[in-house]
Amino acid sequence: MIPVAHLPAFESDSTALHLAHLRERGRVPWGWLAWIGLLVVLHAASGFEATDFIGLPVGLAAWLGWTVWRRLRFVRWTRPAEALLREQPWLPVDVSLRGRRIVAGGTVFALPGMPREVRNVIARTGRVWFVGPDGGLAVIRVEGSGRPWRARVRRRAGRVTAPRAVDHWWRKRRRFRLAAGFAGLFAAALVALLVATVIEPPAPDEIAYVLVAYGMVVVPLAALVFVARRSRPPAPGTWTRIAGAVDDADYIEDDEPLVHGWAVLPEIGPVEVEIGGCPLDLYTDIWFHRRMYVLGRPRPGEVVLGLPGFPVTATAFLGGEPSLIATSE
Repeated sequence: MIPVAHLPAFESDSTALHLAHLRERGRVPWGWLAWIGLLVVLHAASGFEATDFIGLPVGLAAWLGWTVWRRLRFVRWTRPAEALLREQPWLPVDVSLRGRRIVAGGTVFALPGMPREVRNVIARTGRVWFVGPDGGLAVIRVEGSGRPWRARVRRRAGRVTAPRAVDHWWRKRRRFRLAAGFAGLFAAALVALLVATVIEPPAPDEIAYVLVAYGMVVVPLAALVFVARRSRPPAPGTWTRIAGAVDDADYIEDDEPLVHGWAVLPEIGPVEVEIGGCPLDLYTDIWFHRRMYVLGRPRPGEVVLGLPGFPVTATAFLGGEPSLIATSE
């Protein structure tokens, strides 16, 4: 996706929608605080113990830290950035990637929060679109994405980073590593429970507690194994472009909603489309360009949609009654 350069950046394609989406992601997670309050009420009804008085401040501290992190990452910088985006257009600038930083016209900029897979797009294309800098803050976007990223002026940069092939499955790999790691912990806990049960069998009046303990280990373990199996990357393939479009979707209330639309399949014609957990970059690319890229041969059923030059994918169902739609990759 290439922005329009003769309008203020805020009015160019999806810039305003991305900013609103970032602010929504940084809102205070009051729901988790309510969950902590519910646990306090339940513990108060059954009588507090010493461990409860330790767990409460730990839980509140974790909630506060998470809240502050979200505000710093998604909200704090968007306010001054919006002023720049309303005043200046997106301007293409040739840059070189130096690790976590870029060099543009002799000025070094840090890219806080930008994943390595997105920075690799910069290394491959050698270009970004700039607004600013003003007071050390600039806003950039990369080819294939409408999301604005903050850039901070810095003094030093490292060595030039060599470009790599686009990794569309980096989210899957990250999810697999997390699920596999936690599954290993729960598997170790299950082994410990089995050993403890064999060494010291529970009394008849303790069997219910033992079953609850096993359930608290086995159920999460099974869920983690399921997630790990679903996180396996699909077989390699080529991207095929087809005509398509998407309906309106609310990215303010939902981070990655279920998106409806239509596509034209070769030798079949128009079919309905459902995209589960559709990333905003994929949604806006389809919206503005009236196209979809399918991994492999376009066919009815479950397929993978993505952008050939940008690391984003989602699972979609083409035609007929949709089955279970998987979350985005």
